[in-house]
Amino acid sequence: MWRILGLTMVLFCLMAAAIARAGEGLPPAPQRIVSINLCSDILAADLAAPGTLKSVFRLGRDPHDSAVAHLLQHVPPNDGRIEDILPFAPDLVLAHRYTSPFTLDLLRRIGVPVVTVKDARTFADIRDNIETVAAALGREAEGRALIARFDAEMAATRREGPRPPTAILYQDLGGAVTPDSILGRIVAHTGFRNVIDNENPFGLVYPGIEDVIALRPELVAIGIYRPGQPSQASALLQHPALRLYRTRYAREVDLPARDWNCSTRYVTAIAARLAATYDEMLVRRVTQ
Repeated sequence: MWRILGLTMVLFCLMAAAIARAGEGLPPAPQRIVSINLCSDILAADLAAPGTLKSVFRLGRDPHDSAVAHLLQHVPPNDGRIEDILPFAPDLVLAHRYTSPFTLDLLRRIGVPVVTVKDARTFADIRDNIETVAAALGREAEGRALIARFDAEMAATRREGPRPPTAILYQDLGGAVTPDSILGRIVAHTGFRNVIDNENPFGLVYPGIEDVIALRPELVAIGIYRPGQPSQASALLQHPALRLYRTRYAREVDLPARDWNCSTRYVTAIAARLAATYDEMLVRRVTQ
């Protein structure tokens, strides 16, 4: 009962503040930003003015999930629920396109501006998300600088040659990325030929261990979610047959999930690791 009354009071105060702001004119940039999704957390950590980011989704502070966890340890966490959001009296909420429609609709109905980011399946999508959040925060110049940095880092990782090494990027639960996914595009960008050639809307297919070995990839890139923490999801990656193949017949590289979660500008770390692996494999091919 008290929780309901408290939430009602917060709603009332927030609506009153929204009416007052409407009468006075909105400030040039939001000063009380709440992010309720990991993907928007990462963008906000890069772009928000100091002191304006009041709360982030709990995964944004987890170093296994987030490339910016070290920047957000001092920011209070939330679970994305309306009762977690309203006490911060936000003048902007950042979310994902697939965040709970109920939560987003309620925020909009009480006058809280909401900006959502989308799934990034291309490098252009990554730039679009940066531009979207930068514009919402009134930080357009910072957004342009971030895009320029992303483009420069990706340009430095571009590799190509007459006979590209074959590769598979294999993740927990046996998912392998397709060429049209963001990770599949990075595989191609860094000079490799993905042995997976079929597509679907999710960017993942699920070949069995026998199928992976039969494809004979020269590189097995392993998408690691929580290194050193065994789970049923990651058990397939430790299958004896796959481990034997990786040890004897293929080059292996681990790709931490924090760098590719949400497909933000931090995928450049994945590209850099794959480009370095390409260079090592090319040297080995030449000297053999």
